[in-house]
Amino acid sequence: MTAAESPPAAPHRLLRNRDFQLLLWGQGLSVLGSGAAALTLPLLVLAETGSPLRVGLVEAVWTGAVAVACLAAGPLTDRYDRRAVMLWCEYGRVAVSAAFAAAVALGRAPLPVLLGAGVLLGLLTAPFSTAGLASVRKVVPPSRLAAALTLNRVRGQLAGLLGPLAGGALFALDPSLPYWLNALSFLVSAATVHALRTPLDAVERAGPRWWRAFAEGVRFLWRDRVLRRLTLIASAQNFAVDGVALTVVVVSGRHGTSSLTIGLLYDFWAAGALVGALLAPRLVDRVPYRTVLLACGAVCSLVVPLMAVSAAPAALAPLLAACAAAVSLSGSVMTYAQVVRTPDTLQGRVHGGVALLLLAAPPLGSALAGLLLERFPDEVPYLAFGALLLLLTAVTSQTSPTSMLSPRSA
Repeated sequence: MTAAESPPAAPHRLLRNRDFQLLLWGQGLSVLGSGAAALTLPLLVLAETGSPLRVGLVEAVWTGAVAVACLAAGPLTDRYDRRAVMLWCEYGRVAVSAAFAAAVALGRAPLPVLLGAGVLLGLLTAPFSTAGLASVRKVVPPSRLAAALTLNRVRGQLAGLLGPLAGGALFALDPSLPYWLNALSFLVSAATVHALRTPLDAVERAGPRWWRAFAEGVRFLWRDRVLRRLTLIASAQNFAVDGVALTVVVVSGRHGTSSLTIGLLYDFWAAGALVGALLAPRLVDRVPYRTVLLACGAVCSLVVPLMAVSAAPAALAPLLAACAAAVSLSGSVMTYAQVVRTPDTLQGRVHGGVALLLLAAPPLGSALAGLLLERFPDEVPYLAFGALLLLLTAVTSQTSPTSMLSPRSA
């Protein structure tokens, strides 16, 4: 490689690192647009169909498509140029989001259109996110990688705060506006990828047999009793939490809560998750890990049934924030256990298996919530998911307090 072709040196100060800032803010806008669309999707389906069961079905398809795409996202990222992967995904998401927004604006968004848009967006989202995360290593020096990943997490939480608020406000003006915002955010994100100067391609591209590599990670995960238990607990927790989130939107809509107010409720959730993420590094250094997991499980299993008492936003907001903080804390501990117990050579493949399990559960939670809301009183989903969270807390109590921190070799 000649001097003219060599990549620009990455500045040690992240604020002065041009390419990292482009990635950070471009992907942040993309997450913000997705958050706005995610909040208003249940409201749109409920307005179009009047069926909570169909709301759950559409939510399940939109989320489930991302989980399915995780099977190919890693191999695509390691086998092809990451800039090209990101650009193709963003341009595809611009086209799908704009077409969906136009269909909503014209009043032509029946169930097949809702489902088709979810499938296409999900299949494009997973490769983009995976390639974007892998690209961070290319644009920052190793000494700043931990700080860069922390900023990425904070960016996601801030986008989670602003996206639902923007989506609720725009939906109140016109149901199609959140989806136009989504399309615009993807377009801006594509522009930031175009502007990157650092080569993003992998040093050595992966071979074509991606399924065998993925299976190795899943096999290790399944054979490690502690990781298997913690991952299944986290997956079941995601199942319950996603069902609770959909229940909040549907029940609030039934009681005449405005879309803007529902957006504010999601902001309380995002704020709680941000607090949990900020507290996690300090708590896990001072409090036994099993104690953290048990406390978080107890908070969720207590808070969720209380949501059945009142649908008033003033009552739901602090409960949502407390539940989100607990979920964020427990997720940080489980991620730490995964990193510690997995050999370095298997980190990526095990992460892919974990991600698939964690993302496969929420669609089922949404579907169950829609079914329960269709056939039973509004209080039933809260009580059912609260009971599941209590059961998960009991299972967590059976985990050895020290075993999950013991490194395990392949």
